Amino acid sequence: MPPKGKGNGKKKGKGKGTSKEPKCRATAEPEPTSHFYFPREIISNILSRLPVKTLLRFRCVSKQWRNLISKPDFIASHFRHSSSLQFSGSSILIGSRHHESNHHVVSLYNPPESVVQVDSPFPCFFPNMYIVGPCNGFICLFNPPWGELITLWNPAMRKYKMVELTDSLPRQGLHFLASIGMAFDFRQNDLLILRIFCVGIMYAVPNHVEMYSSKSGKWKKLKNEMIFHILEFTCNAIVKGVAYWLVCMPDKFGSRAVFVRFDVGKLVFEKLPSIGRCKKHQYLVELEGSLCMLDWDHKDDCHMDVWVMDDVDGWSKKYSVGPLVGFDLILGCLRNGDIVAKNENGVIFLCDPITSSIKEKFSFDNNKDGSYVIVDYSESLFLIGGMLPVKKQDAQDKLARKKVTRDCLKFLMGQPSEIIIP
Repeated sequence: MPPKGKGNGKKKGKGKGTSKEPKCRATAEPEPTSHFYFPREIISNILSRLPVKTLLRFRCVSKQWRNLISKPDFIASHFRHSSSLQFSGSSILIGSRHHESNHHVVSLYNPPESVVQVDSPFPCFFPNMYIVGPCNGFICLFNPPWGELITLWNPAMRKYKMVELTDSLPRQGLHFLASIGMAFDFRQNDLLILRIFCVGIMYAVPNHVEMYSSKSGKWKKLKNEMIFHILEFTCNAIVKGVAYWLVCMPDKFGSRAVFVRFDVGKLVFEKLPSIGRCKKHQYLVELEGSLCMLDWDHKDDCHMDVWVMDDVDGWSKKYSVGPLVGFDLILGCLRNGDIVAKNENGVIFLCDPITSSIKEKFSFDNNKDGSYVIVDYSESLFLIGGMLPVKKQDAQDKLARKKVTRDCLKFLMGQPSEIIIP
């Protein structure tokens, strides 16, 4: 017999599987939002209203989002939303020059944020840089007087492309400058560059016109029978992908100032109706999606007339602004109607066109006075073939490039330089 109290070898107490208490298994209940489903159209509508910088990050979320953000329809929808935002508050691209090095400086200003310098693909040490645009989120940079070093640049995407020029050369004694314009063919989704060899005002012959297509990557000469004289290196305004110029056109009384535009569909220039008697200064801008002209006399108390162009009714006066007191120079008008002006100290003001009150003001500490070029800017995801990323040039690279350029100029002028010809 087994000893008393020993039992049969089985221990009393809790054993495996002897507990009668029911087991509680933690079952994770789904979050309420996990059952929500957003249709593709709603997701596309939401994403199309976001800044480019955010969308570039969101491309990494999924393959579907990456494909959506890269589609031409989405890019066009995003640009329409980006442009409409400019009516309430404009982003401003500012070209200027450093007062010591004389280098070109490009900055971006989003009121009320501070002015931020951006990396430009154009060689900073070249003597001149002109800005055309924007057109569908692109800026065109070039070197006058013959439109050389043409560079297409999307600042939001931080990419650029240097455009190879044709073999066409200006005729000495006939042409005196090249005027550069930009246009956009929405049917072909094609960004265009116009390069016009402008004849002198004493010659009654048509200008030489050639057009670059970013889609084909080629230039072609355009037929032009209209005689007019352009006096500026750039077009005066770009509205909805159409380039406009203020030109002198000969008539039986001599010549008069008229407006012309480039018809993207027909690839010809068209003359616009004239306003009539104007004041001393005229300035073409885009205002709320329409072609607008600022007309003013530069006096102590400056009053400005704002005219708007309609394809059916022609020109009509929208309103008058002023008096604008205390400004040294009027630089133009933003897409939302704000007047851009500068005082004698170099401070730039954004003025309300109705109340003439100052909305924003900013200045540059190291920039040369009188070198400002200010344009509206709308972000775009649009890219063209052959674009490269914009890289930041360090100080040594800038100095080296500047030294090489100076040596080349000395060599061409027959002055002593460090260039050695083997």
